[in-house]
Amino acid sequence: MSSGSNKGHENYSKANVIASYLFFGGAIGGSLIGLIIAMLMVLEAVLQSDVLQNIVRSIVLAVLAVPICAFFGFMIDLIPAALTGCLVASLKLYRNYKGLSYSAIIGTVSTVICTLLFMVFNDIPFSLTACIFAAFIGSSSGYFTGLFVLPKA
Repeated sequence: MSSGSNKGHENYSKANVIASYLFFGGAIGGSLIGLIIAMLMVLEAVLQSDVLQNIVRSIVLAVLAVPICAFFGFMIDLIPAALTGCLVASLKLYRNYKGLSYSAIIGTVSTVICTLLFMVFNDIPFSLTACIFAAFIGSSSGYFTGLFVLPKA
């Protein structure tokens, strides 16, 4: 007979966690970037006191920015999301404070490492701003993906 505390570990599906991070991690990160772009577009139109037509146009473009950024985020963030999913699954993290914190930290580290490798291999000069932005997106993506796909403890 198995104990009640061990039962949760027997039902932990590593393949589902890895696949979920792979498919949703990049899209969530891209959606966050799209939301930031959308807010800035609408804010710019409102602050310029444009006519109502230009404000509506910027709102429509802002609404389109979110799914477009989600698609490109999915394509660009495949490797960091897969690394995050593999490490989260190997640690058997659950949807609790500890698991979500670890997921955010792992997402941050994997995204920053991939950003640095991208800069090195493409002869792009080091940018602290890009690394901070990548850390923010990786952390947010790891946290929100874990919030949606990790099993409950």
